[in-house]
Amino acid sequence: MKIINLYCEGKRGSHDFDILEKVIEGHLNITIKPIGGKYGANAIMEYQEKNGNARSDFYLLFRDRDFDAPVPTVEQLHFDNKKAYYSYRTTIENYLLDVNTFFDFLQEQSNNNNYGLNTEEAVKALFIKVAKELKYYQAVRHTLGALRFANSFDTTWVVGSGTLPNALDLDTCKTNAWRLIEKALHKSQQKWTEETFETTLQEFLTLFEAESFFDELKFLVYYQGKDFAKALIKELPNFSIENYYKYAKEHFDYTKYADLVELRTIIEKHLV
Repeated sequence: MKIINLYCEGKRGSHDFDILEKVIEGHLNITIKPIGGKYGANAIMEYQEKNGNARSDFYLLFRDRDFDAPVPTVEQLHFDNKKAYYSYRTTIENYLLDVNTFFDFLQEQSNNNNYGLNTEEAVKALFIKVAKELKYYQAVRHTLGALRFANSFDTTWVVGSGTLPNALDLDTCKTNAWRLIEKALHKSQQKWTEETFETTLQEFLTLFEAESFFDELKFLVYYQGKDFAKALIKELPNFSIENYYKYAKEHFDYTKYADLVELRTIIEKHLV
C-alpha cells in the first residue's frame, strides 16, 4: 500500500487541516502533515521526507494562494512546478464563507437571532454590501501582490492578518500602497513607477467594479478571506465567527469546489 503525505499550512485543527480531512475522507494511507507557515515549506518537506519518520511514496503541499500567484482563469489549482499546489481561492477561509451555509447557520441558532436575515437572498445582499465596501482595499492588495518581487513588501500596511485599515477609500489605499513600494524600490533595481502601479491597479478596479463580480459572488474567490470575515462581523453585533467556522467545517462539502476535487484526483492517481 502506497503512503502519501499531504503537507499544509497551519496546525492540527486549523482550517487547512480540517478541510483537507474532508478532501481525503475514506483514504487511510494519506497523512495530513501541518508545517505552520508557507515560508521555507519546500525545505521542511524535503528534510522530513529524507530524514524523519514521515517518508512517503509521494508527497505534496496544499497552500493558500494568498496574493502570491494570479487567480487562474478557470477554477483550478496552481502548481509551482515543485511540490506545491496553490488554492484557487485566495485563502482557506474563502471556502468556508458561503451564502447558503451562512444562512443555514443563522437559522439553527438557539437564541433565534438571525439578524433579520430571513432568506438566502438577504444573506447574499449583506455579503455584497460588505464586498463593495472592501473593493478598493482588495484591489490595492492584489496590485501589491502582482508587483512585489521576492517578498519585497507586504500586500497591506496594517499589522495582523485580517486587520482592516481605518480608511478603505481609494485615495487612502493608493497612498499607503505606493509608500510600501517606494520603500522597497530604494533597496532594489526594480523600475516600478507610479504609472506601473496605476495601470496594474486599474485592471483590478475594472474587474472589481463590474456588477457581475458581485452578483456572481466572485469576491469570495478574490478577496482575502480574513478581511471579508472581519468586515462581515462588523455588520453583525456579537456574532461569533469561530462558531460559524466550526459549523461550516462540520457541514463542508469539498465537491462544490473544482480545485479541491482536482486535489483529491491528483492524490488518488498516486495511490495506484
